Amino acid sequence: MSRVLEKTGQPVRSSDLYDRGFGEIGVDFLTTRSRADNIVTNPPYNCAEGFVASGLNNANRKLALLLRLAFLEGANRARTIFMKTPPSRVWIFSERITFYPMGVKPKGSGTTAYAWYVWDKDATPSSTEVKWFEPGYKARFS
Repeated sequence: MSRVLEKTGQPVRSSDLYDRGFGEIGVDFLTTRSRADNIVTNPPYNCAEGFVASGLNNANRKLALLLRLAFLEGANRARTIFMKTPPSRVWIFSERITFYPMGVKPKGSGTTAYAWYVWDKDATPSSTEVKWFEPGYKARFS
C-alpha cells in the first residue's frame, strides 16, 4: 500500500511492528502516540478494534482500514464502535480480492469479501455511506 500511495506524491510514513522488509520497524500501532493527517492501513484482523481506537486518536483527518466485510458483524463491535463512532463510509469490493506475498503470481479468485472502512473527521456526522467498487476493477490492476 505504501508504495502505491507514494506514487501520489504525498508524504508517506510506513511502519510495522515486525520486519517485513519495508518501513520503520518496531512501531506498535496500538500504543504509539505518533500523529498523522491521514492513516491508511490493513490491520491484523484479530486486533482491528484496537486499530480503530488508536487510529481515531492519532489521525487528524481520516482513518482508512482495509478489513473483511464481516467486520460489520457482531454485537460487541456494534456497541463499542459502530454506535459510538461509526465510519463515514464503507467501500465494498464487489469482486473478491486475494492478497499474495510479493513475487507470488496470482491465481484463482479470492474467497473473502473485503471493504475499506473510512472515518472522516471532516464529514458531517449522520449515517454511514455504503458504496461498492464497480465490477471490473480487478482486470484494470492485474
